[in-house]
Amino acid sequence: MIAKNEEKFLEQCLNSVKDVVDEIVVVDTGSTDNTKNIANKFGAKIFDFKWVDDFSAARNESIKHASKDWILVLDADEVIEKQDLGKIKNTIDDAKDIAGFSLEQRSYLNKFFEGSAKNESNFELVKDYPFYISHHLVRLFKNKLGLYFRHRIHELIEDSITEKNLKYEKTGIVLHHFGSLKETSLIIGKAGEYSKIILKQLEENPKSSRYNYQAARMYLGGNDFSNALKYFEKTAKIDPNYKLVFSEIAKIYLQMNDKNRAIECFKKSIKYNSNNPSPANNLAVVYMSMGKFENAKKILEEQLKKHPENNALKYNYGECLKNVKK
Repeated sequence: MIAKNEEKFLEQCLNSVKDVVDEIVVVDTGSTDNTKNIANKFGAKIFDFKWVDDFSAARNESIKHASKDWILVLDADEVIEKQDLGKIKNTIDDAKDIAGFSLEQRSYLNKFFEGSAKNESNFELVKDYPFYISHHLVRLFKNKLGLYFRHRIHELIEDSITEKNLKYEKTGIVLHHFGSLKETSLIIGKAGEYSKIILKQLEENPKSSRYNYQAARMYLGGNDFSNALKYFEKTAKIDPNYKLVFSEIAKIYLQMNDKNRAIECFKKSIKYNSNNPSPANNLAVVYMSMGKFENAKKILEEQLKKHPENNALKYNYGECLKNVKK
């Protein structure tokens, strides 16, 4: 792991995995608190690394010091539940020709946020948080394959695995992540640092759809719709298939109360993401808000044929039927 001033969470993290790992490598990027002393208690190998506005550089320094067959990458504010530790061992024992495995990172929230799921876990440390956001990230991978992390921020090892024509698979192992629950001052400070790095990597590579998209999300987080729109549009120009970029543009137009442009963009999003029901569902909701229930009904029926178990589609179809003239 890489760490800086993580005394509040580090012990909890290392306690959760101490029985499954053979060595602990901590790269410290400038702690001024008790982080190193806590790591020392667990017999960790601790290395200092000068921070250079690049999470991948720090991650790659950490994996350089790993001497065992497999590497598990954790953040200090993450925990693995006891029941999942056995799954880690079984997963790598059965790996054969698989170079890495993605784990589900659940970032817990006290309030609903778009895209969050309801938390129904009974795990003691997380059961009181009502929601979480889910991401799958490769955090368990073979050592000594020449794999390395890419991107200054929101760093990934997946690109390196793919470049080497190796394979990775999903697992059901969960990383419980508490980063979103830190004190507001820390979160604001981190957001400022992240923003600087996001813009720095965009300056280095202005034609990257990933970096333009991240810049757009950053501006959106600050309610700067004008800049968010600018960078989402740049993303769409570079790669119209990148994530649900046209849906993001459509949502900004909705914020600006321009429903006609939003409709146009949701239609583009459907074109580029034909297997994802979300853009069509959003389009139907816009039509419903305009009183165009027949249009919405047609879209929802088409989508329900393809995705009969989708709850959002079912709910909106039910609402739509209440308003369709008989």
